[in-house]
Amino acid sequence: MPLAIKKMKYKEINQEAIETFIKGSNPMERVVSIECDYSDDVVSIIYVDKDGSKKVRKEPFKPYVWVKIDACVQMFGGNRTLLKQALNRYGISVKALDTSYEGQTSKNERLDGGFKFMFYSKKKMTFSTFLKFFREAGTPIYSTKKGNTGTNKSFLIVSPVEQFMIQTGIRLFKGYDSYDDVKRMSFDIETQGLNPKIHRIEQIGIRTNKGFEKIITITGNTEKEKDAAEIAAMDETLSIIAKEVPDVIFGHNSENFDWDFFIQRCEVLGKDFSDMSLKYFRHPLYKKNKEAVLKLGGEMEYYKPTILWGFNIVDSLHAARRAQALDSNMKSANLKYVTEYLGWKKENRVYVPGNKISKTWAITDEKFAFNNQNGDWYEITENKPIKEGYIKTSGRYIVERYLLDDIWEADKVELTLNESNFQVSKLLPTSFTRACTMGTAGIWKLIMLAWCFENDLAVPALSKNRRFVGGLSRLLRVGRVPNIVKLDYNSLYPSIDLTWNVKTDLDVTNIMLHLLEYILTSREKYKGLKGEYGKKADEIKEKIKQTTDEHEKRVLEEKLHEYKALKSKYDKLQLPFKILANSFFGSYGSPMVFPFGDLLAAEKTTCIGRMSLRLMIHHFSNLSKFNGKNLDKDYNYEPIVGDSFTSDTPLFIKYDDGYIDIKPINELINDSKIKIDGIGREYDTSEKPFKVLCRSGWVKPEYIYRHKTDKPIYEVCEGNMDVEITEDHSVFDNEKTKIKPSEIASNTKLEYYQFGKNVFDGPKFDLSEPQTKLYAKMVMAKSIDRIPMTILNATDEIKKLFLDEIKDHDFSKASKTCKAGILFLKME
Repeated sequence: MPLAIKKMKYKEINQEAIETFIKGSNPMERVVSIECDYSDDVVSIIYVDKDGSKKVRKEPFKPYVWVKIDACVQMFGGNRTLLKQALNRYGISVKALDTSYEGQTSKNERLDGGFKFMFYSKKKMTFSTFLKFFREAGTPIYSTKKGNTGTNKSFLIVSPVEQFMIQTGIRLFKGYDSYDDVKRMSFDIETQGLNPKIHRIEQIGIRTNKGFEKIITITGNTEKEKDAAEIAAMDETLSIIAKEVPDVIFGHNSENFDWDFFIQRCEVLGKDFSDMSLKYFRHPLYKKNKEAVLKLGGEMEYYKPTILWGFNIVDSLHAARRAQALDSNMKSANLKYVTEYLGWKKENRVYVPGNKISKTWAITDEKFAFNNQNGDWYEITENKPIKEGYIKTSGRYIVERYLLDDIWEADKVELTLNESNFQVSKLLPTSFTRACTMGTAGIWKLIMLAWCFENDLAVPALSKNRRFVGGLSRLLRVGRVPNIVKLDYNSLYPSIDLTWNVKTDLDVTNIMLHLLEYILTSREKYKGLKGEYGKKADEIKEKIKQTTDEHEKRVLEEKLHEYKALKSKYDKLQLPFKILANSFFGSYGSPMVFPFGDLLAAEKTTCIGRMSLRLMIHHFSNLSKFNGKNLDKDYNYEPIVGDSFTSDTPLFIKYDDGYIDIKPINELINDSKIKIDGIGREYDTSEKPFKVLCRSGWVKPEYIYRHKTDKPIYEVCEGNMDVEITEDHSVFDNEKTKIKPSEIASNTKLEYYQFGKNVFDGPKFDLSEPQTKLYAKMVMAKSIDRIPMTILNATDEIKKLFLDEIKDHDFSKASKTCKAGILFLKME
């Protein structure tokens, strides 16, 4: 087969060239979305012009793919004449890619057996036509075997949008400093229940970060009038999107609930939501049948994305779940919790319990007392008249306020948590939606594919995973000690890779370490500027306190605002570099996902990290001399590791009203009531509206205690239950003898709770069959991480129905709280 061999023109790799590459060589600004479907031979670039209007620019699409030699030689049965004729007929060419750089040839078998050829279109072409060539050649890129939709392992391909962005150097959001600069629309719906087949939408709340805000209310005296009003409300929602033309649309759990509810309610009412959307858009709004992946550290969740041409549709719950995977102190992705955790809770936030929303909303008379200062409200009765500071209002107004607060909170949560994804997306050749859901190895994969494309370099083959040799030091003693000092390294692993030149011969240009140097340097620069303006802001604050001159005070306040804005700006600018730096090591250790991943290089990094820890310990432990010189004082530090009880351990609780629930212990502590002792331990001594189940029965907790630890954790598994405890915590065997986790052997039988069923007696929730099945579906889809309290307190018939619905599902990777709930239902 004739292949075009070209001479490489080597580019000088310096910081300026790297900055141009990483930020995208194309100067086009204010691009908010790029669209190119498999049937498109042009790419649509959606951008915002100087007057704020959305415009579309069309560019030809010329697809390409990286290919291994084994696929090349199999094309058309090895007949080079037929191959050449087909290439000419389709307008496709092929070129060999370099496995060497500046005369240095890599002998790595993964690179030699990697993707060393590129097939590319020389003319405008749809991706579907491009794929047709490979099917005709007898080497389809996508498998046609039944049940297998994966890509042929001889091809490496990215989406049409990513191909175009890699090809052109265009990046999203260039020219925007902050995520809040783009137009973002949040929405939420209030419904009669969770089942769209039987429950109506009652309200739709919509707001943008640019000032628009509206509550759409569904009313009617008859079912027919309510049907018409509900359809009109969904139609109005679409019309608002078309009129406001936001760059980003989101809700909290909107991908698994709100959008589906819209679609299914239309079906019930005899309409098609996609068809309805065509009244306002050239392309329909719809749900993809193929699931997308939300990466959460080492875990994945799946969802069906909502698509609307030219718009970025994301979910603030996804942002919260990703933040939760990175921040062990963040215990829930629930909107109320996350809002409080991030410090966005409004003083007059209005809350309406889920089981009271529909009934409260239906009351249009002014039968309620409402306090606008703290958001409190209650129904006015003879025994509970209106109090001072309260006004009379309707239930509908209260629910509307609740909904407005909901979408306001979702806006602030999404803004805060997706700011980092926004900043990272400015550096990646991919859509914003994918940037909000992809994993770290995927980030570095796109960066390196773009580098290989620009420099005509071959891409290494992926490698199988194997057991990883980590860097555990085991140099620490355990026990309670006072006077703890925390010592840490700054960017330890990235710094090790640069200092010790930890590289892989897969990277023939050594660009990854050059990129890492640029990333760390840029981050330190922006962190320095953030600190500089933060210090200036603090100085101005002190001057404002001291001045009595009103004119001088106004001048100083303007300067303070300027310094705060600059501090915020540079904090946001350092974010993407922090993420890229921190994700590099994880990518290095993922050769089954990242083509340039190298386990030997990753292991070398961890081993040097271990030695670095030893050096730190050696330096700070019982030394009076260092390098032959007397120190001013003895450090006399000793490395320790603390005690721990894992925060995700589920507990049975019984509320004062008799209902039981199962919650992880981290959700029982009230952060606003925390008191800290002299050695940093946190206590919540506030009174709790529940009791906790212990060996002696239901007990009112006196306090909840929390502290950090690095102590080894034992995972104790038996049957469907598992618990993680430290050596200091005991368990009991079936003879009620206290034993340590290290004493548990294969023949050990542990004690389980033996109280009778009456311990759990209490009020019951009345659930319908559709509600029960919906809850089962949500638990299996992991849209909720536990068995709902309504199921735990349901009748025996409902519990049996729920168990029947989930009986064939694999819960091996479910949360401990979810497993505990399932075991409880089975024991009941």
